[in-house]
Amino acid sequence: MSGFSISGKHINDVFPTLRLVERSTPPPNELPIKESVVGMQGDYDFTIALFGERLFDNRELTYVFNGKETSEIMRNMNRRMLENWLLSGSYMPLYDDKEPFYYYLARCVSVTLGNDNGIAKTPYTIKFDAYPFKIKIAEENSLKWDDYDITDYYQPHIFSISGSKILKIMNIGSAGVAPKITLNAPMTIQKNNLIFNLSAGSYTVDDFRFEVGMNTFTVTGNGTISFEWRKEVI
Repeated sequence: MSGFSISGKHINDVFPTLRLVERSTPPPNELPIKESVVGMQGDYDFTIALFGERLFDNRELTYVFNGKETSEIMRNMNRRMLENWLLSGSYMPLYDDKEPFYYYLARCVSVTLGNDNGIAKTPYTIKFDAYPFKIKIAEENSLKWDDYDITDYYQPHIFSISGSKILKIMNIGSAGVAPKITLNAPMTIQKNNLIFNLSAGSYTVDDFRFEVGMNTFTVTGNGTISFEWRKEVI
């Protein structure tokens, strides 16, 4: 099988006669914030200064399948069935067979039926609008060796705190992420000029992010704290 899985089904399980002939999953277009500065050659990109990382637009995914239907009635029926399956719902994980470690967050925007030109290979073109980054299927704290490849970075994610401790977490992805924080006792986290006072429980705090690269912060309290997140890459 070759193609993609979405909403719990692989396209070849639903449509066994379709064969993938082309896929296009280019990187997203950047959204720079550039201005000309007097006395400076070229433009100045304010994106990093304002947001700490580069910004991107959504990406387009395109899959072209050939069908074997010789009847126009059967071709249109297949198209309607594809539309009913794929054009319902919003953004959801899409698993491309060429990306075994990652998924796209995507929604289908069109299903187009082409002309077979008399050779019984009708092209079905399926387009998706997707979140700019691919998301790692396994969490960064996975204990399974098969969840890692040469680009990954294994590091501790559970820490015992007694008093104050400086922690270092590396984000080797392409985008900052807000991790899930789990504590078994009240603690205070200080990262740069931000202070977070958290009670025991699990939280995702939008302002507490693991930016790309090494993240250094201080945790104060007595207990155990853990961090869970998924890497995002271009």
